[in-house]
Amino acid sequence: MEPRDPDGRPKPFRSNFFSPGAALAALIVLAALGWCPARAAGDEGGDAALRGLDPVLLVAGEETPGDPRFTAEHDGWRYRFASAGTRDRFAAEPERYAIRGDGQCPVAPSATADPAIFTVHDGRIYIFATESCIEKFHQDPAYFIAANLEGRPEAAVPERRPARKVAILLYDGVELLDFAGPGEVFAAGGPFEVYTVAARAEPITSQGFVRVTPEYTFANAPAPDVLVVPGGHASAVLNDETSMSWVKAVAKDAELVLSVCNGAFVLAQAGLLDGGAATTHHGSLDALERTAPETTVLRDRRWVDNGKVITAAGVSAGIDAALHAVEKLVGPATATNVARYMEYRWQRDEVGRPEADVISSR
Repeated sequence: MEPRDPDGRPKPFRSNFFSPGAALAALIVLAALGWCPARAAGDEGGDAALRGLDPVLLVAGEETPGDPRFTAEHDGWRYRFASAGTRDRFAAEPERYAIRGDGQCPVAPSATADPAIFTVHDGRIYIFATESCIEKFHQDPAYFIAANLEGRPEAAVPERRPARKVAILLYDGVELLDFAGPGEVFAAGGPFEVYTVAARAEPITSQGFVRVTPEYTFANAPAPDVLVVPGGHASAVLNDETSMSWVKAVAKDAELVLSVCNGAFVLAQAGLLDGGAATTHHGSLDALERTAPETTVLRDRRWVDNGKVITAAGVSAGIDAALHAVEKLVGPATATNVARYMEYRWQRDEVGRPEADVISSR
């Protein structure tokens, strides 16, 4: 592929039949009917808890359906198992594999918890009243477990830890999934307060059809703990002195900076990649090498972690990098649960050929 400068990316796909207004109307109707894109409680497991999944394998990180021939009951819940072996392991250590907290929702203990709405935290299974309870739980599991399930006196309950602030930089021509993907991950990933920031308060346009009004401008945005710099028509940032000054200023004090796609050029110009390694969209790797001679540009990487700075390859790779950031900042269990919630096949290993290269080689 010919090398491209930061703005030389392929034009976004435009459907001849897609109507944003029609799509929005359809979503409103579906929402009114109670549809939600999150995992449904369902009754796939019949009368079995956890949608019929094997609890022993679930604790191990595998969602494996149980066999109706292998069942067991514990504390009023019926469980299914994939084999007699996992059923025997459950019988030997039910306190390890059974639903925790007597079936109470850790977030809303007075509400009836649904055994089909669950998550695994620190090797233990918890069930919840609603999917939104899971999102709140991930914000501070230690607090909710201690306060609502373990019955500790108030003095013994750990203080709620403050949420890390995640600022997502927006600008005209920003790539939609570059900012929406990491935004979804951090919003569902625990103790994070996610917000958008732009140079001006006016709406920006992404992909030519999505208009987004930034929540803050550079003048009034809270200082972020995590800064996300998505790609797109990056010259809107690179050629704007105010934008570059803001990136440099907030990155200096941020705990973590994450770029997606050719957002890496913004970090390079800010001096954040000097002496380290980085990656970007596969079509812009050569251009990044020319632009950032003090940086080791790595190919065939989904993301590169330099410690404080993480750079992701193109578009969807930003989701993998954001999940890695959640794993790094909060823990692997939370990141795994977020990927499960998003029904996303997380590529945890940073080494991997971009999908576009894989397809072109077939």
